[in-house]
Amino acid sequence: MANNYFPETSEQYRPIIERWILRTLIDLRGYTLMSMGYGLEEYDKVLTFIGLEHLIEKYEDDRLKKKKLRKLLKPLHKKNAALINIKQGPLFNNMDKLADLIGMNTAEKELLSFCMILNTVREIENVTEILGSLSSANIINALAVILDINTTKVRKALSSDGLLYRTGLARLSRDTGQLFYQLATIGDMGEVLLDDSQPDMMKSLTRFFAPGKKSTLQPDDFKHLQNDYQLLHRYLEISSKESRKGVNVLIYGVPGTGKTEMVRTLATSLKMQLYEVSADVVSSNYYDDEDHSSRMDSYRLCLQVLKRKKNTLILFDEIEDAFIRDGSMERFGIRTSTNAKKGSLNHILESNQLPTLWVSNVISHIDEAIIRRFDYIVELKIPPKSTRFHIIKKHVGDLSVSEAWIDKISNNESLAPALISRAVNVVKALGEKQQIQIEASMERILSNTLNAMGYDKNLSNPHPSVLTYRLEGVNPDYDLAGLQTGLKKSLKGTFCFYGPSGTGKSEFVHQLANVLEKPLLIKRASDLLDPYIGMTERNICNMFEQAKYDQSILLLDEADSFLRDRTLSRESWEVTQVNELLTQMEQFEGLFFCTTNLMEVLDQASLRRFDLKVKFDYLKAAQAWVLFQQTLADAGSDPIKDEKTFKNKVRALQGITPGDFATALRQNRFSTKEMTAEYLLEALMREIKFKQYGAFKEIGFMTHQVKQED
Repeated sequence: MANNYFPETSEQYRPIIERWILRTLIDLRGYTLMSMGYGLEEYDKVLTFIGLEHLIEKYEDDRLKKKKLRKLLKPLHKKNAALINIKQGPLFNNMDKLADLIGMNTAEKELLSFCMILNTVREIENVTEILGSLSSANIINALAVILDINTTKVRKALSSDGLLYRTGLARLSRDTGQLFYQLATIGDMGEVLLDDSQPDMMKSLTRFFAPGKKSTLQPDDFKHLQNDYQLLHRYLEISSKESRKGVNVLIYGVPGTGKTEMVRTLATSLKMQLYEVSADVVSSNYYDDEDHSSRMDSYRLCLQVLKRKKNTLILFDEIEDAFIRDGSMERFGIRTSTNAKKGSLNHILESNQLPTLWVSNVISHIDEAIIRRFDYIVELKIPPKSTRFHIIKKHVGDLSVSEAWIDKISNNESLAPALISRAVNVVKALGEKQQIQIEASMERILSNTLNAMGYDKNLSNPHPSVLTYRLEGVNPDYDLAGLQTGLKKSLKGTFCFYGPSGTGKSEFVHQLANVLEKPLLIKRASDLLDPYIGMTERNICNMFEQAKYDQSILLLDEADSFLRDRTLSRESWEVTQVNELLTQMEQFEGLFFCTTNLMEVLDQASLRRFDLKVKFDYLKAAQAWVLFQQTLADAGSDPIKDEKTFKNKVRALQGITPGDFATALRQNRFSTKEMTAEYLLEALMREIKFKQYGAFKEIGFMTHQVKQED
């Protein structure tokens, strides 16, 4: 329960509270029920509040006689009824201000005032408990008596099409129960209306909705969405001028893509006032209508307050909780909700008087019938690296960091502008002056945050190579040098690189990206596979679109996870994943590379889609010796003393790959031994021993004699 009780409220509004208590006891004959249950603690509190505490000790057989109790209550009731001007204090002053903002009538003000005190004064709750469990019709009759309002007016004020219900200010359950538990209000509204420190009601309501924050970006930051951005800009501009109803835009995408900033940028460029619905409003009671969330009530209140304001936009961010499917069902793979909830949300999307932009990280929780109600839907994908570079550079401002550093960290796709801004504030507070220290502190702060959020925390080179790349250090069955030259003329094609692990398939694509001076987008199975039906296909589509936006070379590692033979598939979704990847491959206008260690399991139809298939095999003897020397040079080792002996031993190694040399270099980092020819040869033999290929499990040298060379 979110309600709070304030003793000072009891005293400040004592006359009106006593009037409500006495009407409950006399006019609703609550005294008859009270005498039957006399001796309960809550009843004692009611007697104490109205000045009859002396009766608590004077009881007969634990019960107070009805006539005696009624006789004592009647003069108190008459005396209180003669009082005038008892509706004084901040509550009633603020109620008048709120009524002017949203257009409440007298009956609605009376009911809302009662609800506010009901949730803040214990004695009012206690006396309503005397009435016991009531139906909604009986509650309406009881409220009419307590507040001295015509029953018809009370029923109309609490009806589902009434102002209080529509704004969530006061809502009556249709169930049976005690009055206190059957009336719900927006959380914190009691604090707003009982507060005498804020003369401006609009400022008091900022806990429900508030003027939007200033945008930190410019329209140019959304060039990768230029068509959608411009079309949306025009639509919102026209809708505002024509005061169109039911204007709703859904913007979704993974966190960090700038969804909220895009809305703020649109509002700024349109010169329109933006209001944002609060994200932390709760219900004030146990009762919570399944068709309404507290945040949705805040939105309704926002619409009612601002409906006359021109050039206004509303942002409803993080809509996941507001649109969550109640008792969600899946029918033939289609998300569904109850008719009541769909009807409620559909009504909102059809009748809202101000253009609203709804923002979400995902939309899988939203019923398709509701999604169809949005006028315009935009998916924000990860912005291209060039855009990320521009945004990061803008946020670091005059902070002493190099453009090379900005370029490096902009490789991380999860680096949202808000994270950069907070990290900059921390570093500035620390008073860092040296560029190297500033960059190191920024990286630590950002990496820690990304890690806590479950994202890739790597801000350094996404593919650090410990071994100098040499084209002659790989063993393909195709002329890679010629391929590089050819691709400089035509930046389009699909390629499948296959062969044992560590043979340099992915490394060549990295090298190719450097030669062609193109960004490289790398995706693996873990980036794309999703447990929800249809989401893997969507991720595959997004992968190609992202590469198109950034004009990147696209590399899909572990391609066998998606291109397995469809005749061996057991589930329909396994087939649709293959189909989606093949379709996207055919439509892609850039360079697409797949790598796999399991060529034999690939779908035969998929193999025909590749323009070129290249096998990367184990190193030849001469190549192994070239990389052996290169590895020692990269490690800064001394020259080999007995070169002829080591040359023959290295050339005799079987099943060696470029990856084995890189592994040996990495292992040496945490070894106490120096990187010598002896150490490297031993490390390579150890890697061969543990290879999971039957032909090389026990063999470290070739069984035949290697010709001695000078």
